Amino acid sequence: MNANFLKDANFQVRLAIGVLLVLGLSATIPGFVSVPNAGSIIENVGLIGLIGTGIMLTMVVGQLDLAVASVAAVAAIIALSLAGVSIALGIVIALAVAGVYGCAVGYIIDRTGVNSLVLTVCMLIGLRGLALMMTPDRPAILPFEMFWISDALVAQWGPLTLLGVICLVIIGIVGLAMRQTRLGLSMYAVGGNVERARGSGISTRRVYMAAFAGSAILGAIAGILAALRSGSASGLGFESFLLAGITVAVVGGIPLEGGRGTVINVLLGALIIRLISSAVALGGIPGSFESIAVGGILLAMLLLDYGLGRRRQAAAAGSRADPGSIQTQQ
Repeated sequence: MNANFLKDANFQVRLAIGVLLVLGLSATIPGFVSVPNAGSIIENVGLIGLIGTGIMLTMVVGQLDLAVASVAAVAAIIALSLAGVSIALGIVIALAVAGVYGCAVGYIIDRTGVNSLVLTVCMLIGLRGLALMMTPDRPAILPFEMFWISDALVAQWGPLTLLGVICLVIIGIVGLAMRQTRLGLSMYAVGGNVERARGSGISTRRVYMAAFAGSAILGAIAGILAALRSGSASGLGFESFLLAGITVAVVGGIPLEGGRGTVINVLLGALIIRLISSAVALGGIPGSFESIAVGGILLAMLLLDYGLGRRRQAAAAGSRADPGSIQTQQ
């Protein structure tokens, strides 16, 4: 991956906010600077970063996946329900189901033109009902003899845990694929201008299917990892995933109109949110403050991105209107 993102104003602003938060909280919150707290932050940044990265894939192509929490629940229940037979088989089947589901959603959107918000809200409700049907009396439980998996996932090696490393590696692979593969670049093209992309021969059906399959698979991975960490999975156990994923994507500067966005910014968005959560937990601050702070940051980021967008448009218009710049380019 090239380093062009270092020149991106969105990246620079979010990096500055993250650094200022780390410095400020380190100086004011007792216990903030500690290996266990760093491990917890990195682990949770990776987990919600997975959700945010999946949602980013659909936002880049100008769509939005609102069913990710229900997909995570169904996948986690499938994996843990089959753990008594083979946990590996359960995970493979869960991811395959998520991938097929995502491809079907992308196909329907391309074939019918139905709004992705409406369609995925329908799927959110339907899949939540399916998850509740799969666990009518009690959650799906990881067999006792497999609890070593939970211990291994959260065991700390310095500030890192296996769960955090797995999440960050997967996010890194997705980031590389978005910037280094033809399919990834096609996603940006479709999100930037779908008609122009079609005119250049890009298959929007393939792009939409890949985006929603990617979102579903990443959501499923996050759900399975969270379930393995806790040892259980229920139909209502992943409700926070959707809000967390959308929050880190928006704080990360992923525009709803599509065509732009990087996993680096999503991770910075996740870091900002987790730093606030950590400060609230360690500082004995009422939990309501976290919601207020996150809401304020969301609003500030939206206004910031609006301002940066206006500046980009003005610069582009000035460049087109300046004959000297045109002559220089020629």
